[in-house]
Amino acid sequence: MKHLYLLAALLLFSLAGNAQKKVVSPEIYDDWKDVNSTQISENGKFISYEINPQVGDGVLTVSQANGSNKQTFERAYKAKFSANSSFLVFQVKAHYDTIRNLKIKKTKKDKFPKDSVFVLNLSNNELTGFAKVMSSAVPIEESGWLAILLKAEEAKPDTSEKKKVKKKAKAPKSDPKTGTLIVLNPETGAKFEYKNVAEYSFSRNGKLLGFSTFTRDTVAAKSTVELFYTEKQENAGIFENTGLVKKLSLDNSGEQAAFLATEDTAKRKLYRLFYSKSNTSKAITDTIGTSLTSGYTASPNGKIYFSRNDERLFFGVAPKPRVEPKDTLLDDEKVKLDMWHWQDPLLQPQQLKQLKREQKRTYLTVFHVKTSKIVQLSTKCLNDVRPLGKGNAELAVAYNSKPYLHRMSWEMPGYRDMYAVNIETGDRKLLLTDIQSRCNLSPTGKYAYWYNNADSLWYAKDVATEKEVLLTGELGANLYVESHDYPQDPYPYGIAAWSENDKYVLVYDKYDIWKIDPTGTEKAVNLTNGYGRENQITFRYLSLDRDKEFVAEKGLFLLSAFNEKTKESGYFSASLKGGAPKKLTMDAAMYRSIAKAKNTENLVWQRGNFNEYYNVWTSDLNFRKAKKITDANPQQSEYKWGSVELVKWISTEGKEVEGLLYKPEGFDPNKKYPMMVYFYRLHSDRLHSHYTPRPSRSIINPIHYVSNDYLVFMPNIHYKVGYPGQSAYNHVVSGTLAMIGKGFVDKDNIGIQGQSWGGYQVAYIVTQTDMYKAANSGAPVSNMTSAYGGIRWGTGMSRMFQYEETQSRLGGTLWDKPLRYIENSPVFYADKINTPLMIRHCDADGAVPWYQGIEMFVAMRRLNKPAWMLNYNGAPHNLTANRANQMDFTIRMKQFFDYYLKGEPAPKWLIDGIPAVDKGYDMGFELKKKE
Repeated sequence: MKHLYLLAALLLFSLAGNAQKKVVSPEIYDDWKDVNSTQISENGKFISYEINPQVGDGVLTVSQANGSNKQTFERAYKAKFSANSSFLVFQVKAHYDTIRNLKIKKTKKDKFPKDSVFVLNLSNNELTGFAKVMSSAVPIEESGWLAILLKAEEAKPDTSEKKKVKKKAKAPKSDPKTGTLIVLNPETGAKFEYKNVAEYSFSRNGKLLGFSTFTRDTVAAKSTVELFYTEKQENAGIFENTGLVKKLSLDNSGEQAAFLATEDTAKRKLYRLFYSKSNTSKAITDTIGTSLTSGYTASPNGKIYFSRNDERLFFGVAPKPRVEPKDTLLDDEKVKLDMWHWQDPLLQPQQLKQLKREQKRTYLTVFHVKTSKIVQLSTKCLNDVRPLGKGNAELAVAYNSKPYLHRMSWEMPGYRDMYAVNIETGDRKLLLTDIQSRCNLSPTGKYAYWYNNADSLWYAKDVATEKEVLLTGELGANLYVESHDYPQDPYPYGIAAWSENDKYVLVYDKYDIWKIDPTGTEKAVNLTNGYGRENQITFRYLSLDRDKEFVAEKGLFLLSAFNEKTKESGYFSASLKGGAPKKLTMDAAMYRSIAKAKNTENLVWQRGNFNEYYNVWTSDLNFRKAKKITDANPQQSEYKWGSVELVKWISTEGKEVEGLLYKPEGFDPNKKYPMMVYFYRLHSDRLHSHYTPRPSRSIINPIHYVSNDYLVFMPNIHYKVGYPGQSAYNHVVSGTLAMIGKGFVDKDNIGIQGQSWGGYQVAYIVTQTDMYKAANSGAPVSNMTSAYGGIRWGTGMSRMFQYEETQSRLGGTLWDKPLRYIENSPVFYADKINTPLMIRHCDADGAVPWYQGIEMFVAMRRLNKPAWMLNYNGAPHNLTANRANQMDFTIRMKQFFDYYLKGEPAPKWLIDGIPAVDKGYDMGFELKKKE
């Protein structure tokens, strides 16, 4: 089928207008590249990154931090630097074409070629490879060791004697997959090998490697657990028994281990939790329940981990698995029923969506190493418990939303109660009730803090004394989102971070950051000295060390910065001492993927704008001597690209509105151009975003259209509660008229396109005006009365909340505001539509039920108005999973608009459709000659 797409593309997209440059078209998309997985070694001397085409084999590049001494490895990915920066480990996958051919032959996935692992010694560039990798790991800190699990060689059958041999019984599905573990130190060359390994894990500091083995013979299954000490290069066995071992976990310092083990081989398995220190293991839970809540057992579905100080071991428990009764009924003798009850906390579809999660739910429990005491922290009544301070703190924060689940169907965000749970005793203390906004405990657990929706202020409460403090009463700045236009209380800009020992909390307003004393003793300080508000620059704290849970009292920290007026972005530095922040870099670009070397001040980051892809750059922490390392898409210079500008106009409501206008390269203000109008909500802040030529998941790609001599206009939309459709109309139409007023827009050839919420707005707008010659509406809600009582099948949730309080902004129930639901529903005004409408709505849409698209289409069909509906079978809300669907939609949408806005020949599918009998045979791309 690929040749059909290429043929269509060749028919559609010829070189035109500019003899020197080519136009962007679908046949070039596959080779356009993205930079991924940028990282820097902890000593700051090396960087690595992947450059991957949209289709085909990518390349991993490793170089010095300044970009010199580059080495490239084809098909390599998943690169990781060792903690001591001595080596880089990466995997190499099979050729793209090899895997594609296997898929064509319908080869089972487990028969696909396995990845290889390569280890690059960064001191001498020596490369070592291993075939058929299952996984690999390096310690997080300090170590220069590496572990690689390789697929074990399968024994070949003995064909020397021709005699019938009984087939070997199949191993149970619960048997773990095993392989050969290679333990390697690339610097010293030390190498160790272990067979039949099922799981393995490093301690955080790399001094200890633990692994479990599994074997099965004709008698029984056997598992062992062994420890390998990397400094001594010695190993010790700590466990051996029949049955299975799971969830092997090591502590941070390399002295302790924990794992689950069971002797049961049946489907129903009961596990014991084992704890090991000094090469001795003991069961700290049993299967009888004497050390746990009655009827509970340690669960393999829970995470097992040590606190950062290694004094606590956290694990999950769950009710013992039920004994499954013997099934003696035929399938047609079984009742299959979902019971919907009006007092269910969650609707049945939502319960069914969460069923597997609930079946695997565990309850957090802690083993105190020093006292050997076990405390269950979470229960069925309070199942969301989160330890603080990486498990070191005295308290955990816990939330209970169960009393409010019923209201979730129509009120968002949901409500909850907040507790403090004592990790030593399990005692819980109710701190807050009926809280809808953000609430939490400070990192050490000293304070509860929350945002109060009613007065838009932040509060704190001393957990020990229960003294409550108003944190933000006299700041003179709004702490809620000022552009909030939903029928609910506005949400806050948020909390940046806490300082060490919970001394200060840093709170955002729209532009600046405030340092606030949670005791209320010290006066609040504008940490950025009002510089943000004065210059309309939004500052946000940027942590470059994931291990740090606080802002250091001394030294500088990094702030991201965005200029609201110019749309420039960059970075500033600031200090807890306050004062004006210092500009490090700021320009007409967007920055992303910034990372700092752990042990130096070297940075790696990506920077791009409309005209330049997000290439890799390096610098020091002050962005001095910044150097561009990559040029991912040098071929861009061969294509017509265009430009973008910020535009402003006055809406029908008399307010200034912003938007973006994209113009073709070689733009001539004396020429009339067809224009595409695309929108969702707000776009102007993305003035400096880069768009890579690629097939569409659901919306137009501005580069594709601008390169083909379209204008593309993206207006901002602000909403009035109760009137979402009219609000969209006011902004989009007033903006379109403003663009027409510039003199270079062909007012008779303007198209309109949107997806999801944008698709709804498109459908509404064409019921109100004939200004747009053609429209594409993706996954629209067409009838708010029928959609209101529907289900979001992706989550199983009721759709009511969306219409009452969130995106649809109707501000009331269907019974309170029936006219609003009708007035904002395009299907009720389908008879007013004179614009040809192309709908894309797929039958596996989990966000907007596809019957909404059907309602609109059949209305148009009944009224004998031009309409098409594209349903990509099994596709979700956006065309995310299947590139062929994306390419198909990209071509059809462009053909549709080219026909109506440029007068180009119509494709066969647009005139004749595609009958079901021709599905998969005739794509209908060929263009019909004009008569």
